[in-house]
Amino acid sequence: MEEPLGSPPAALSALEKNVAELTVMDVYDIASLVGHEFERVIDQHGCEAIARLMPKVVRVLEILEVLVSRHHVAPELDELRLELDRLRVERMDRIEKERKHQKELELVEDVWRGEAQDLLSQIAQLQEENKQLMTNLNHKDMGFSEEEFQKQEGMSERERQVMKRLKEVVDKQRDEIRAKDRELGLKNEDVEALQQQQTRLMKINHDLRHRVTVVEAQGKALIEQKVELEADLQTKEQEMGSLRAELGKLRERLQGEHSQNGEEEAEIQPQADGEDCISDSEKAALDLKDPNRPRFTLQELRDVLHERNELKSKVFLLQEELAYYKR
Repeated sequence: MEEPLGSPPAALSALEKNVAELTVMDVYDIASLVGHEFERVIDQHGCEAIARLMPKVVRVLEILEVLVSRHHVAPELDELRLELDRLRVERMDRIEKERKHQKELELVEDVWRGEAQDLLSQIAQLQEENKQLMTNLNHKDMGFSEEEFQKQEGMSERERQVMKRLKEVVDKQRDEIRAKDRELGLKNEDVEALQQQQTRLMKINHDLRHRVTVVEAQGKALIEQKVELEADLQTKEQEMGSLRAELGKLRERLQGEHSQNGEEEAEIQPQADGEDCISDSEKAALDLKDPNRPRFTLQELRDVLHERNELKSKVFLLQEELAYYKR
């Protein structure tokens, strides 16, 4: 009797692993090992010996599979949560910096307005003094002293210095405002990039969860189908053994009866799988004489063999598919 294909060494190595290091593939290997043990028990004691135990073992393996899959998915979720929290903190920090920057701009603008107002007041005062001087100059005689002329020249120079200072302050404030605007634009671009990265990470997380769910469902279905097919295969092989034993006894009995009665021996044609063909008349005679006559016809025996071969093919395909998912 051929043993189903499997990987007991891999399962043994999975059993020797630390509990925290188990993966879903290790659970599948353990399930394969348990299946081999069930096959040995079935060979020795029959299917009835584990009929009540098998569903419980399958349930325990399902629970172990779910726990292991959760254990491996949880670290990825924790990393994504930490990354999301970090992005949120960075976003709050940028918002807080923008608020401080806005307040600084408002303070700078207030200071600039105050300085500009002071300078405008000084300009107005100087213009008024200039007008008064021009008026006094027109009403005075042309023979004013050199000292008064130097005083008038000094007032004009002071006015030019005030205008120059005002222009420098305005240019400086304009450059600072432009630099702050550029910095604010860069901060906004960084925030948008982080938001896009957050959206992409959330989408990847959703896709991973979906893939894990699909793989778990497929693996569970494959394990259940494999266990059922292997149990059916063992049952069919036991039936084949019984049929072969009955046919051997029947052939010996026929040979003994023919040698005693002097009848011609029936022609026995050995089949490729060990089957014997018997004529209808001989079967009728045996039905009348033999109380332990076989309960299966030749066609039924062929059907059982065909069904067994189909089950073996299905088990092979399932093992190939399971190996593919393990890769």
